[in-house]
Amino acid sequence: MPPRHSQKIASRIKFLASHVVQQELNDPRLGFITILDVEMTSDLREAKIYFSVLGPRAEQSKSLQAIESSCGFIQRRVGKNLKLRNTPVLRFVLDDTEDRVSRIEEILAQHREPGEEPDPEAASSEETD
Repeated sequence: MPPRHSQKIASRIKFLASHVVQQELNDPRLGFITILDVEMTSDLREAKIYFSVLGPRAEQSKSLQAIESSCGFIQRRVGKNLKLRNTPVLRFVLDDTEDRVSRIEEILAQHREPGEEPDPEAASSEETD
């Protein structure tokens, strides 16, 4: 299958999974969840759904448990609306990129000298070189 076809399916899965999670799941463990991305395998048999949860680590953990326990329901709902012969197996992955970025920023701030402020002009002039 051409990559364009798998991208269209991934986009459709993202839309459907997002709708199911936000509109149809009534689990009190769910926090504010955002579906970020969907990656399809080349044979279209598996889809990794990356999502983020707004809130502390404990809330992220609870939301991950809620998503994993309702994975079968989400897969059935997505499969009904996807209209493919075989529904891809959905795997949910908690995306912690935002946490890693904030941790890196904290480390950089600790290593900055007191009174030194980041210079945005210097960063932009380095990028243009």
